[in-house]
Amino acid sequence: MNRRSWIAWVAICCAVFAFAGVARAASQHGPFLEISIIYATQSDAGASIDPALKDLPQLTREQPFTRYNVYKLLDRKQFPLEPNKAVTFVLPNGRTLQATLTAVTVEKNEKRYQLETKIGDPGKQAFLNSLQVKASENEPFFVGGQSYKGGMMFLELMVK
Repeated sequence: MNRRSWIAWVAICCAVFAFAGVARAASQHGPFLEISIIYATQSDAGASIDPALKDLPQLTREQPFTRYNVYKLLDRKQFPLEPNKAVTFVLPNGRTLQATLTAVTVEKNEKRYQLETKIGDPGKQAFLNSLQVKASENEPFFVGGQSYKGGMMFLELMVK
């Protein structure tokens, strides 16, 4: 085998192993938790909704969203979810959100994810001790009520 053939053979082997690793990783991925931080305010200048918040317009007809008319996405992150392992995310106001996947069930042929969420404030009493939520994939749930820069901060959590 000459040098060019040997290099080509090594390159092909590397490509095959790399593809196999990517395929295996893709097939083994579990659920992810997407966390979106939404800043809501009331403005006399008129309503506006950040285009990145494509599902929010339908929610603005419900409480507590009806109190505000300006919505801006501050941050959005995805984290892998593993059973009983907390996902920790520092919020813009310095508090810390913890979300833990506590159970996965199947109801009517649909996976349901049970999450426990907590919001802590370092050195202070917890803002939210524990909220248990059961949701389907791509079904958002909201945690709100945190004052932030003259408005309100809502957290949208969604299992993907």
